[in-house]
Amino acid sequence: MGIDVNIRIMGGAGQGVHTAGGLLCRLAVAGGHHFHATQDYMSRIRGGRNSYSVRIREIPVRAGRPQADIVLSLDPGHLPHILSSVSPAGIVVCDLPAGEAGSADSRVIAAPLKEFSASAGSPILANIVGAGIVARALGIPPETVDRVLTLEFKGDFLEKNRVAARLGAEWAQGRVPDSFRLPERAFRARMILAGNEALVLGAIAGGCKFAVGYPMTPGSGILLGLSADGPPLGLVFEQAEDEIAALNMAIGASYAGARAMVATSGGGFALMVEALSLAGMLEAPVVVALGMRPGPATGMPTRTGQEELAFVLSAGHGEFPRLVLSPGSVEEAYALAHHAMEMSEAYQVPCILLTDQYLADTVVDADPGDFPALPVNRRIVHGNDVPRDAKGRYLRHAFAGDGVSPMAVPGEPGITVVVDSDEHTEDGHLTEDHAVRIAMVEKRIRKGEALEMETLPPLLSGPPDGEVLLIGFGSTKGVIAEAREILSAGGVSAAAVHLRQVAPFPARAVSEILDRYRTAFTVENNRTGQLARLIRAETGREVSGTISRFDGLPFTPEELARGVKERR
Repeated sequence: MGIDVNIRIMGGAGQGVHTAGGLLCRLAVAGGHHFHATQDYMSRIRGGRNSYSVRIREIPVRAGRPQADIVLSLDPGHLPHILSSVSPAGIVVCDLPAGEAGSADSRVIAAPLKEFSASAGSPILANIVGAGIVARALGIPPETVDRVLTLEFKGDFLEKNRVAARLGAEWAQGRVPDSFRLPERAFRARMILAGNEALVLGAIAGGCKFAVGYPMTPGSGILLGLSADGPPLGLVFEQAEDEIAALNMAIGASYAGARAMVATSGGGFALMVEALSLAGMLEAPVVVALGMRPGPATGMPTRTGQEELAFVLSAGHGEFPRLVLSPGSVEEAYALAHHAMEMSEAYQVPCILLTDQYLADTVVDADPGDFPALPVNRRIVHGNDVPRDAKGRYLRHAFAGDGVSPMAVPGEPGITVVVDSDEHTEDGHLTEDHAVRIAMVEKRIRKGEALEMETLPPLLSGPPDGEVLLIGFGSTKGVIAEAREILSAGGVSAAAVHLRQVAPFPARAVSEILDRYRTAFTVENNRTGQLARLIRAETGREVSGTISRFDGLPFTPEELARGVKERR
């Protein structure tokens, strides 16, 4: 069996949990290994109980594990909450107060983290001392740690971090077991990306030139990336006063010809819904990145969930087409963000990128070849391609056969671009003519029918005659894939379907797949089986049941495999 080491850094907000976890991710890649990292954090600025888990394997890994092999605890008060999730052969490195080490679990190793951080020159370096101890437990050479630290820190603070890591590594010699040592492997260039970072890169690669939003976890990371990486590439970023203003501003930018997007979460999207309908009526291309989290109301702001599926499918008053994509990996976050930009403009519809906190904060190493430069195909018309009526007026909403009217933007010589939130004529002016109303509704519906012809098919993996079929959308992709492997190893033949697009729904393809399996379960981070209901509504088919998790935490492969065995 290959290596599979799960490391968990635990502490309060402000103790450097994220910094230490990120350092271990880089060290894994520097050693030629692969990793999957995810976070579990409370909605607090300081304190609380946060963790950063890094699972290291010799093959690409796309899911976490519930049990930790090595735990670095930066807060001794967390020990009672930690030990139940540590493997029997695991260790917990913790700076216990004098006199308490002997009474702790035998897996606990008392380490002088604070003492060494002071010796290194700063009391805030306990996390780096601990990272040095973990690096030694993994067999990572000190010179490799030094090289990686130079990527994170500069100047005098770099030297302090080097000292802190070396003090930890030297102390660990002979004090921590060598059972977790990683084998030597050749270094391979990899990209280290979180889901939100990949989505930002995909949007920029798709030609996004205007981004706006009001911070709301887990969409805030998207806004941060757009504001930092976008402007050097010609993107204009704006923080709006609220979510209502944000989507209206994006619609305005779209009207002016810029590819535009907003990022938010469920509560913020609720405020955007009227403007979403406005985009539908104006036929304005706009992309909404929606990071789901548990609700209702504020719910659990920093946890994960898939509770907004039904909401996004029906959000907005009136009938208008929309595209809803659900990336299941960092690579798909990049590809589908680009796809959203392209398709939104191609069909002049709002597009929703449906992600969640788990995918947003998941960090992995990835092949640079999975993030290619992709073409940007603008559909704005100019000159003789601009449709005009007999009086020379530009027909922004011309009755095109496929419902997609040629789109010009303000500034085109000799035309005026008229749009209206009321029902309107072909040239954009308000009307209450019932015949025109019927024609405009039919035109918008034709756009949806044309969009449906380009629906991304579901991704099927596993045996065509398996005992069980697992169906998921979004971030459950990696978990389902590994659960399928666990089931197969245990004698249960399982297949998996990943839906990267949920609207327009790939009804025919899903129906054909369901025909081949006797037992099918949806896998969902919600209580009511929203995906199962969608499948029933779109295909008329019932699945065998739903395996749900809705406590704010993501599935793990072991948990999912166990749930399948219990239900089949």
